[in-house]
Amino acid sequence: MNTAQLTGERAHSAHREEIAAVVARYESAFNQNDARAMNSLFSPDTVFVNFSGNLVFGADRLFQAQSLVFAEGGPLAGITVRYTVESVVFLTPEVGVVHARQRTAESDGRAEGGKDPMEGILTMTLMRDDAGEWRIRMAQNTPVVAAP
Repeated sequence: MNTAQLTGERAHSAHREEIAAVVARYESAFNQNDARAMNSLFSPDTVFVNFSGNLVFGADRLFQAQSLVFAEGGPLAGITVRYTVESVVFLTPEVGVVHARQRTAESDGRAEGGKDPMEGILTMTLMRDDAGEWRIRMAQNTPVVAAP
């Protein structure tokens, strides 16, 4: 392996770690029901398909939706999840796609009856913003219907 290849591989490894850190911050915000912290991870012009299949355009509208589901009595209030990064692919050095498996944290991935109702694949396309921070530009949270 030549020096350029080695340098490129190190950069990809560092970028993977940065993207994994975004997923960790997303998980933390989810588990703290913190819509503001979660929303800060998205670009202003984000497009998001939520777990229910609703398409949300823009960070402002996404924040409204996140605030509702995380509010006391909301469908995600008090639910904790964990995300396991399963894939990171770079489309360019400044654009990455991550697939993370979502599972209910306390059920260790399985609810009573063997099926975790929160299991899904969160797919996020991230882009570097002008400050060099990774921001979620597009995302989709797809429920897992039948475990592989």
